[in-house]
Amino acid sequence: MNIDVTITTWEHALTCDSGRAATTVQQYVRDVRRFALWLQSYAPGSGITDLTPGDVRAYRDTVLSSGHAPSTINRALVSLTLFCDHAGRQGDNPVRRVDPVKEVAQAPQALTRLEWNAVHRAAEQRVRRDHGLALALVCLMRYAGPRVGEVAALQVSDVVISARRGTLIIRRGKGVTHREVPLIAEAREPLQIYRETRQQLAERWTQRLRVHGQLVPPWATWPDGHLFLSQRGPLTDRGIRVIVAQLGQTAKLDHPLSPHQLRHTFATALLDPSAYGITRPPATLPAVQALLGHADIATTAGYTRASAADLARMLGEPSELC
Repeated sequence: MNIDVTITTWEHALTCDSGRAATTVQQYVRDVRRFALWLQSYAPGSGITDLTPGDVRAYRDTVLSSGHAPSTINRALVSLTLFCDHAGRQGDNPVRRVDPVKEVAQAPQALTRLEWNAVHRAAEQRVRRDHGLALALVCLMRYAGPRVGEVAALQVSDVVISARRGTLIIRRGKGVTHREVPLIAEAREPLQIYRETRQQLAERWTQRLRVHGQLVPPWATWPDGHLFLSQRGPLTDRGIRVIVAQLGQTAKLDHPLSPHQLRHTFATALLDPSAYGITRPPATLPAVQALLGHADIATTAGYTRASAADLARMLGEPSELC
């Protein structure tokens, strides 16, 4: 069968049967179409039935030499593996006999003290416009370390604040786990300000919907409902990412800012408090594991790997980002 026809039937099968996201299917198909074009120039007339491990290695090395990232090449190999299985090569899939490109594990990217100060200042500058939403979001992620999905799922009752203490309750973390994280003052104060706005939002939603004879959705109520609201409903993962990215641009960071970087910064500051001007002993790995909600302590240990700035300091090179 012609390889283009096989790709088309494979795409249809992925779309109908796999349950994969549409964007994932599109990427798989793009990977295989690129390979098909290369194969016709490398071995004209060849197809999947006579594809060899040597052909796959040649393609891997060609793409690697062209400057593509190892992660991109390895994803293309996954796409090819799935395609060859579909094309009837399950028993002798040549891609399975080709090693992926090995990657040296990089240290998680945490914000430096100066970078965090710039992000915090950018969020403060938005308070008049967004009534403290951005400031509450980034301070929560920086000082309590929840995942972006956990932030989007928070209910009003999941944040318990009193005059001197506070608790963040993650009821359905990754793996459907439950954990509680203490909220220090740097996280509590912006959250308390935003909660006042959140109550006003609930009142406005209620009035608006009742005027039109509509029921108030559970997410808009008070003191229940979702904690973080946009103008159209609960703030989604994507909405949080957009707000955080905008703050990174305003702060003039030299890299895009993501919620995960704020989570990294929370963990890094626990393990290396002196880098953030904090005078207390470093936290233990088990303690950080519990706060982050990691199932495996090996995941938490990744935060102890030396970053490029750390290595520069070890070699006696001063860093302007500390």
